[in-house]
Amino acid sequence: MTDNNLRIGVVGAGVMGSGHLEYLTQDVPGATVVALAEPNESLRQSVLEKFDVTCESFDTLEEMLDGVELDGVVIASPDRFHAESIKVCLSRGIPALCEKPLAQTLEDAEELSALAQQSLKDVGRPLIHLGFMRRFDPPFVEVKKLIESGELGEVLYINASTRNVASPHIKSEELLTNIAIHEVDTLRWLLSDEWSDLTVLAGRSASAAPEGTQDPIVLTGRMSQGVVIVADIFANNSYGYDVRCELTFEHGVVRVGIWGDITVVRNHEHPAHPAFELGENWIARFRQAYVNELVEWTGTLRGTASESLATVEDGRRALEVLDWVL
Repeated sequence: MTDNNLRIGVVGAGVMGSGHLEYLTQDVPGATVVALAEPNESLRQSVLEKFDVTCESFDTLEEMLDGVELDGVVIASPDRFHAESIKVCLSRGIPALCEKPLAQTLEDAEELSALAQQSLKDVGRPLIHLGFMRRFDPPFVEVKKLIESGELGEVLYINASTRNVASPHIKSEELLTNIAIHEVDTLRWLLSDEWSDLTVLAGRSASAAPEGTQDPIVLTGRMSQGVVIVADIFANNSYGYDVRCELTFEHGVVRVGIWGDITVVRNHEHPAHPAFELGENWIARFRQAYVNELVEWTGTLRGTASESLATVEDGRRALEVLDWVL
């Protein structure tokens, strides 16, 4: 690593891979994408051209690590490849930020947890961090501070929604491991508490859902300190990206809206809310969260420890909670 520039490799050129390549290139100081691994050559080249990036390109993570010297890797490949990619990075001592989920099964997550703990003993610092970007979303950070202030009393109940426009070929279990996992981690982090139980309710599936897939689903659960959670997960809503969270406190209600707007209802007053358009996916809504997360992660590559980034243990814990209902 040079004093002024970090050499980063990106794995995957889909929605998330291209997003990370864009953010690293345009918004993260002191970092340069020097390599991209993506087996689809035409997709790989189109993404590099779209963001005017000139770098080495490879079919696989292993080829990339063999072919170029890197300070860190961002893993943004499909979920089913995460566990193996993390193992490769751990075996080579390469720091990585991996998109959620850590793995698709609790068994794989527990194996990765053991490997990460051994790596921590060997290296003295965590090599793997997880991309639970809502921890870096300014509205959620603000709400967490409001909770901790006690200004509105204790949180009693939370209602949340994550609704994607389209998720082609998604399977029923992936509504949990790919989408609901955000709620599981975010609420655990937001409340500084652990889940005590979780149930999934399934009813009528949308006509846009892939055949055999239960979509939408509703999660109901509780945290260990008694906060009740209800969250709906919809992978193919067909009407626009829709993510919301409403927290009912003893003395008011706080809503994080679709575009990250925060509404506080108290003292018999409800602020007015103008009309707005919906987005096509999560990229525009959470852009700043991704940028903030990458800035924090690249800081760890320079030796600054992070208390904010999600860890392998956070990823394992999220899958452990979801395993109660999988």
